[in-house]
Amino acid sequence: MGQFSYTALDATGAEVTGNVQADDSAAAALQLRQRGLRVMELTHGGSRSGFLGQANFADWLASQRSVSTSSMIFFFRQMAFMLRAGLSVSHALELAKSQFSNSRLNLTIRLMLKDIEAGQALSVAMSKHKAVFPDMAINLVVAGENTGDLDEIMERLAIHLDKKAALRAQMINAMIYPAIVVLAAIGVGIFMVVQIIPKFAKFLLGKGKALPPSTQLLIDLSDYIHHHGLLIIGSVVAFIISVLLVYQTRQGRLWIDQLLLRIPVIGSMLITGAMAQLAWALSILLRSGVTVFDSMKITANLLGNRVYSDKLQDASSRILEGQDVASSIEHPKIPPLVVQMIAVGENTGSLDSVLQELGIYYEKLLEIAIKRMSALIEPVMILVIGSMVGFVYYAFFQALFSLVSGK
Repeated sequence: MGQFSYTALDATGAEVTGNVQADDSAAAALQLRQRGLRVMELTHGGSRSGFLGQANFADWLASQRSVSTSSMIFFFRQMAFMLRAGLSVSHALELAKSQFSNSRLNLTIRLMLKDIEAGQALSVAMSKHKAVFPDMAINLVVAGENTGDLDEIMERLAIHLDKKAALRAQMINAMIYPAIVVLAAIGVGIFMVVQIIPKFAKFLLGKGKALPPSTQLLIDLSDYIHHHGLLIIGSVVAFIISVLLVYQTRQGRLWIDQLLLRIPVIGSMLITGAMAQLAWALSILLRSGVTVFDSMKITANLLGNRVYSDKLQDASSRILEGQDVASSIEHPKIPPLVVQMIAVGENTGSLDSVLQELGIYYEKLLEIAIKRMSALIEPVMILVIGSMVGFVYYAFFQALFSLVSGK
């Protein structure tokens, strides 16, 4: 263990300096990275190890990367298999390390091995790398160490991450097709405004006759977009940036998340996805021996929607005061079925099993909702694009008939 002097940039871009204790430059860089600092220079024993001169640049580079969910799933599955086969934790980590060469996970495993060889428990070693291992993983490993079921815990972690990734992928896939169709509609609209309508307007205005209201509206709209295009684009960009900035604040994120849950169809899907994630996470934590109070707090940090995160944090406080789980999580955006089933689970002493069944139910419900939304969006978007094109044709032919008839 040595002392490293560092120069780094904080989140605001300000330069900060200081000292840090670490085994090597890679470990020092990782510690600073976890503090939210961007390392510019590390010095140990008079040796420069900054961005341009670090002794172990590959390790430093690895410490800057994130760990993918697929890598974490593979890691936990490997650990479960090897521990089940009778290997020690340190031996299993040594074998797992070789599967992630030149990655942040490889560096993290190496640092964990040093801690374990020094006599520390796996959970303690993992807790030093919270940027890689979430609180849920650390708490489950603590439970596994206490019960002697560490292999089972590793398998459950892999299952949880797999379920979480699958739910996320379903939600993203559900949004991709509508996004493509919306972009196509915008593209058609821009093409008409830039290419079709100006030629159309030039031809009609050259006749020197009054145009029908629909035709005049179309031409006026095209002229406005032509003359104020930059203003429109700037306003849209400013609006998007404003929303993103507001979303960074606690109250702003809560307000936007509440708004998202109220959107027809999309809000229902978000609620269903959140319930599936909530049920699966609580089920795994409770089944692994984590207390209800801790399970609530850990799950609150896993949910992406602030409405549910805040509710579970509040529920954990109520549970600590002696309130039952079912009544503590009652909320307008939590379906009554969830509350009722949790009450049944509490009364029968099978809360973890009930939550698992709820997770399966809401996962299937989400799949059905995604299929229905996809089936609904296609005709709706065809109708929207068809209406845009149809209105242009209607305005054009109405003007032509007006010219031909002389009216």
